[in-house]
Amino acid sequence: MIRGLYVAAEGMAARQKAQDAIANNLANLNTTGFKADRPAFTTVYERQLYRVEGTRTQPIGALSAGAILRELYTDFQQGALTTTGNPLDVAIDGAGFFAVQTAQGVRYTRNGTFQLDASGTLTTRAGNPVLGENNQPIRVPPNATVQIGEDGSVLANGTRVARLLIVQGDLTKSPNGDFVGAAQPVANPRVVAGALETSNVSMVREMVTMIELIRAYETHQKIIHAHDETLGRAINELPKV
Repeated sequence: MIRGLYVAAEGMAARQKAQDAIANNLANLNTTGFKADRPAFTTVYERQLYRVEGTRTQPIGALSAGAILRELYTDFQQGALTTTGNPLDVAIDGAGFFAVQTAQGVRYTRNGTFQLDASGTLTTRAGNPVLGENNQPIRVPPNATVQIGEDGSVLANGTRVARLLIVQGDLTKSPNGDFVGAAQPVANPRVVAGALETSNVSMVREMVTMIELIRAYETHQKIIHAHDETLGRAINELPKV
Protein backbone atom coordinates (compact mmCIF):
# COMPACT_ATOMS: atom_id res chain seq x y z
CA MET A 1 0.00 0.00 0.00
CA ILE A 2 2.83 2.39 0.87
CA ARG A 3 4.37 1.42 -2.47
CA GLY A 4 1.27 2.77 -4.21
CA LEU A 5 1.81 6.15 -2.56
CA TYR A 6 5.39 6.31 -3.86
CA VAL A 7 4.32 5.31 -7.37
CA ALA A 8 1.64 8.01 -7.46
CA ALA A 9 4.02 10.63 -6.05
CA GLU A 10 6.65 9.80 -8.69
CA GLY A 11 4.01 10.15 -11.40
CA MET A 12 2.93 13.56 -10.10
CA ALA A 13 6.52 14.82 -9.96
CA ALA A 14 7.18 13.62 -13.53
CA ARG A 15 4.04 15.34 -14.87
CA GLN A 16 4.93 18.56 -13.04
CA LYS A 17 8.36 18.70 -14.69
CA ALA A 18 6.81 17.99 -18.09
CA GLN A 19 4.20 20.69 -17.49
CA ASP A 20 6.97 23.22 -16.84
CA ALA A 21 8.50 22.36 -20.25
CA ILE A 22 5.14 22.76 -22.01
CA ALA A 23 4.58 26.12 -20.29
CA ASN A 24 8.01 27.26 -21.51
CA ASN A 25 7.11 26.19 -25.06
CA LEU A 26 3.93 28.26 -24.93
CA ALA A 27 5.81 31.24 -23.51
CA ASN A 28 8.09 31.10 -26.59
CA LEU A 29 5.30 30.69 -29.13
CA ASN A 30 6.37 33.92 -30.86
CA THR A 31 10.14 33.64 -30.27
CA THR A 32 12.00 33.63 -33.58
CA GLY A 33 13.77 30.33 -34.27
CA PHE A 34 12.69 28.73 -30.98
CA LYS A 35 12.75 24.92 -30.80
CA ALA A 36 10.23 23.19 -28.55
CA ASP A 37 11.12 20.73 -25.79
CA ARG A 38 9.26 17.41 -25.66
CA PRO A 39 8.92 15.18 -22.56
CA ALA A 40 9.71 11.47 -22.68
CA PHE A 41 8.65 9.17 -19.84
CA THR A 42 9.92 5.76 -18.77
CA THR A 43 9.14 3.20 -16.10
CA VAL A 44 11.56 2.53 -13.24
CA TYR A 45 12.57 -0.55 -11.27
CA GLU A 46 10.53 -2.82 -13.52
CA ARG A 47 10.58 -6.52 -12.65
CA GLN A 48 8.96 -9.58 -14.15
CA LEU A 49 6.14 -11.43 -12.41
CA TYR A 50 5.85 -15.22 -12.67
CA ARG A 51 3.21 -17.85 -11.91
CA VAL A 52 4.72 -20.82 -10.09
CA GLU A 53 3.25 -24.24 -10.88
CA GLY A 54 5.18 -26.93 -9.08
CA THR A 55 8.71 -26.69 -10.45
CA ARG A 56 7.69 -24.63 -13.46
CA THR A 57 7.37 -20.84 -13.76
CA GLN A 58 5.47 -18.86 -16.33
CA PRO A 59 5.83 -15.10 -16.92
CA ILE A 60 2.54 -13.27 -16.41
CA GLY A 61 3.59 -9.65 -16.79
CA ALA A 62 5.72 -6.93 -15.26
CA LEU A 63 5.52 -4.66 -12.24
CA SER A 64 7.26 -1.29 -11.98
CA ALA A 65 7.68 1.43 -9.39
CA GLY A 66 5.96 3.96 -11.60
CA ALA A 67 6.93 6.43 -14.30
CA ILE A 68 9.55 9.15 -14.27
CA LEU A 69 10.52 11.86 -16.73
CA ARG A 70 13.36 10.21 -18.64
CA GLU A 71 14.40 13.32 -20.56
CA LEU A 72 13.36 16.53 -22.23
CA TYR A 73 14.46 16.33 -25.84
CA THR A 74 14.51 19.18 -28.35
CA ASP A 75 12.28 19.06 -31.41
CA PHE A 76 14.46 20.36 -34.26
CA GLN A 77 11.66 20.47 -36.81
CA GLN A 78 11.87 23.64 -38.88
CA GLY A 79 9.38 26.41 -38.22
CA ALA A 80 7.60 28.36 -40.93
CA LEU A 81 9.50 31.07 -42.80
CA THR A 82 7.87 34.50 -42.79
CA THR A 83 8.85 37.43 -45.00
CA THR A 84 9.88 40.62 -43.21
CA GLY A 85 11.44 42.65 -46.03
CA ASN A 86 14.41 43.58 -43.82
CA PRO A 87 17.60 42.65 -45.74
CA LEU A 88 19.40 41.87 -42.46
CA ASP A 89 16.78 39.35 -41.37
CA VAL A 90 17.97 35.89 -42.37
CA ALA A 91 16.35 32.45 -42.12
CA ILE A 92 18.01 29.07 -42.68
CA ASP A 93 16.03 26.88 -45.04
CA GLY A 94 17.06 23.38 -43.97
CA ALA A 95 19.62 22.13 -41.49
CA GLY A 96 22.00 24.42 -39.66
CA PHE A 97 22.50 27.11 -37.06
CA PHE A 98 24.04 30.58 -37.09
CA ALA A 99 27.18 30.97 -34.95
CA VAL A 100 27.42 33.99 -32.65
CA GLN A 101 30.08 35.11 -30.19
CA THR A 102 28.79 35.67 -26.66
CA ALA A 103 30.36 36.41 -23.30
CA GLN A 104 29.99 32.69 -22.51
CA GLY A 105 31.67 31.59 -25.74
CA VAL A 106 30.33 30.59 -29.16
CA ARG A 107 26.63 29.83 -29.21
CA TYR A 108 24.36 28.63 -32.02
CA THR A 109 20.91 29.89 -32.92
CA ARG A 110 18.21 29.78 -35.58
CA ASN A 111 17.24 33.38 -34.80
CA GLY A 112 18.47 35.42 -37.76
CA THR A 113 17.30 38.82 -36.55
CA PHE A 114 20.54 40.68 -37.30
CA GLN A 115 21.60 44.33 -37.33
CA LEU A 116 24.70 46.45 -37.87
CA ASP A 117 26.27 48.27 -34.93
CA ALA A 118 28.09 51.61 -35.13
CA SER A 119 31.36 49.92 -36.14
CA GLY A 120 29.76 48.02 -39.03
CA THR A 121 29.75 44.66 -37.19
CA LEU A 122 26.86 42.32 -37.92
CA THR A 123 25.27 41.45 -34.56
CA THR A 124 22.20 39.89 -33.02
CA ARG A 125 19.57 42.04 -31.31
CA ALA A 126 21.41 41.31 -28.05
CA GLY A 127 24.59 42.84 -29.54
CA ASN A 128 26.49 39.58 -29.96
CA PRO A 129 28.71 39.48 -33.09
CA VAL A 130 27.68 37.08 -35.85
CA LEU A 131 30.57 34.88 -36.96
CA GLY A 132 31.77 34.23 -40.49
CA GLU A 133 33.48 31.16 -41.95
CA ASN A 134 36.82 32.29 -40.51
CA ASN A 135 35.27 32.19 -37.01
CA GLN A 136 35.64 35.96 -36.82
CA PRO A 137 32.92 38.62 -36.50
CA ILE A 138 31.53 39.86 -39.82
CA ARG A 139 32.27 43.53 -40.49
CA VAL A 140 31.29 45.76 -43.40
CA PRO A 141 32.43 49.27 -44.38
CA PRO A 142 30.48 52.17 -42.82
CA ASN A 143 27.29 53.20 -44.65
CA ALA A 144 27.61 50.27 -47.06
CA THR A 145 24.51 48.70 -48.61
CA VAL A 146 24.45 45.15 -47.26
CA GLN A 147 22.90 42.14 -48.97
CA ILE A 148 22.97 38.45 -48.00
CA GLY A 149 22.96 35.79 -50.71
CA GLU A 150 21.28 32.38 -50.72
CA ASP A 151 24.58 30.68 -49.86
CA GLY A 152 25.14 32.96 -46.86
CA SER A 153 27.52 35.35 -48.63
CA VAL A 154 27.54 38.86 -47.15
CA LEU A 155 27.84 41.56 -49.81
CA ALA A 156 28.75 45.19 -49.11
CA ASN A 157 27.96 47.47 -52.06
CA GLY A 158 27.93 44.34 -54.23
CA THR A 159 31.34 43.07 -53.07
CA ARG A 160 31.60 39.85 -51.10
CA VAL A 161 33.18 40.55 -47.71
CA ALA A 162 32.30 37.42 -45.75
CA ARG A 163 30.08 34.37 -45.54
CA LEU A 164 27.87 33.41 -42.63
CA LEU A 165 29.15 30.49 -40.59
CA ILE A 166 26.32 27.95 -40.57
CA VAL A 167 26.91 24.75 -38.63
CA GLN A 168 25.24 21.57 -37.47
CA GLY A 169 26.20 18.88 -34.99
CA ASP A 170 25.39 17.32 -31.64
CA LEU A 171 23.91 20.40 -30.00
CA THR A 172 22.00 20.84 -26.76
CA LYS A 173 19.82 23.74 -25.73
CA SER A 174 21.07 26.15 -23.07
CA PRO A 175 18.70 27.82 -20.57
CA ASN A 176 18.39 30.99 -22.69
CA GLY A 177 17.33 29.04 -25.82
CA ASP A 178 20.66 29.12 -27.66
CA PHE A 179 22.53 25.89 -28.44
CA VAL A 180 25.98 24.62 -27.44
CA GLY A 181 28.07 21.61 -28.38
CA ALA A 182 30.37 20.22 -31.05
CA ALA A 183 29.50 21.56 -34.49
CA GLN A 184 30.83 21.44 -38.05
CA PRO A 185 30.12 23.80 -40.97
CA VAL A 186 27.25 22.88 -43.29
CA ALA A 187 28.66 22.22 -46.75
CA ASN A 188 25.94 23.87 -48.84
CA PRO A 189 23.64 25.90 -46.65
CA ARG A 190 20.66 27.76 -48.04
CA VAL A 191 19.48 30.95 -46.41
CA VAL A 192 16.61 33.28 -47.19
CA ALA A 193 17.28 36.98 -46.75
CA GLY A 194 14.44 39.26 -45.73
CA ALA A 195 12.74 36.43 -43.81
CA LEU A 196 12.71 34.87 -40.35
CA GLU A 197 11.93 31.39 -39.06
CA THR A 198 9.04 31.30 -36.62
CA SER A 199 8.93 29.10 -33.52
CA ASN A 200 8.07 25.46 -34.21
CA VAL A 201 5.68 25.46 -31.24
CA SER A 202 2.09 24.54 -32.13
CA MET A 203 -0.40 26.03 -29.67
CA VAL A 204 -2.93 23.28 -30.36
CA ARG A 205 -0.39 20.51 -29.76
CA GLU A 206 0.91 22.12 -26.57
CA MET A 207 -2.58 22.67 -25.17
CA VAL A 208 -3.58 19.06 -25.89
CA THR A 209 -0.40 17.81 -24.19
CA MET A 210 -1.01 20.11 -21.24
CA ILE A 211 -4.54 18.76 -20.78
CA GLU A 212 -3.23 15.17 -20.92
CA LEU A 213 -0.62 15.97 -18.28
CA ILE A 214 -3.18 17.64 -16.02
CA ARG A 215 -5.51 14.65 -16.24
CA ALA A 216 -2.67 12.25 -15.44
CA TYR A 217 -1.63 14.45 -12.51
CA GLU A 218 -5.20 14.48 -11.17
CA THR A 219 -5.40 10.68 -11.50
CA HIS A 220 -2.29 10.29 -9.35
CA GLN A 221 -3.82 12.69 -6.81
CA LYS A 222 -6.91 10.49 -6.60
CA ILE A 223 -4.72 7.41 -6.11
CA ILE A 224 -2.92 9.08 -3.21
CA HIS A 225 -6.25 10.14 -1.70
CA ALA A 226 -7.61 6.58 -2.01
CA HIS A 227 -4.49 5.12 -0.39
CA ASP A 228 -4.69 7.67 2.38
CA GLU A 229 -8.30 6.77 3.14
CA THR A 230 -7.48 3.04 3.10
CA LEU A 231 -4.53 3.52 5.44
CA GLY A 232 -6.71 5.61 7.75
CA ARG A 233 -9.31 2.86 7.95
CA ALA A 234 -6.64 0.24 8.57
CA ILE A 235 -5.17 2.25 11.41
CA ASN A 236 -8.51 3.13 13.01
CA GLU A 237 -10.57 -0.02 12.34
CA LEU A 238 -8.20 -2.98 12.51
CA PRO A 239 -7.35 -2.51 16.21
CA LYS A 240 -11.10 -2.90 16.96
CA VAL A 241 -11.22 -6.37 15.41
